[in-house]
Amino acid sequence: MPNRYEREIEEILRNLEQTDSRPGRGQKFGERLRRKSGPRVPRPARRPISLRFSTSEWLLIIAVVAALIAGGYAYIRGTQDIFTGVLAGIGIVCLVLVALSQFLFQPRQPKSFQYGNVTVTPLRRGLLNQIKTQWNLFLLKIRYRRKAGH
Repeated sequence: MPNRYEREIEEILRNLEQTDSRPGRGQKFGERLRRKSGPRVPRPARRPISLRFSTSEWLLIIAVVAALIAGGYAYIRGTQDIFTGVLAGIGIVCLVLVALSQFLFQPRQPKSFQYGNVTVTPLRRGLLNQIKTQWNLFLLKIRYRRKAGH
């Protein structure tokens, strides 16, 4: 058995010696030539970090920073004063505006988009239209349930 393993190892070593090429310039004797990988694919350049945030994102950032500053100031001083109250008020106002930003900061013109070769422009719908649509869907559900029950 050990002879068989020795023969396999010798065969592998002979194959390696045959595939090794002669040392090139700057290569030491006995050092194997490393194969270069295929053509290098250039990496896309990294984009610099963009600080372009939407209005609601800026309001959320301001609310968090104001809360952290107010909490830290109150912790260091040991008491609350007008400064912490103002910062807390700014934070609360910003959070309320973030919650209402879906209604307050909507773009005036709906954006068109391409769907194949067709340009689709969405309808401009307000809050009352959405409520009316939901009410009509509710009435249809009730009507369907009544018919399914009979």
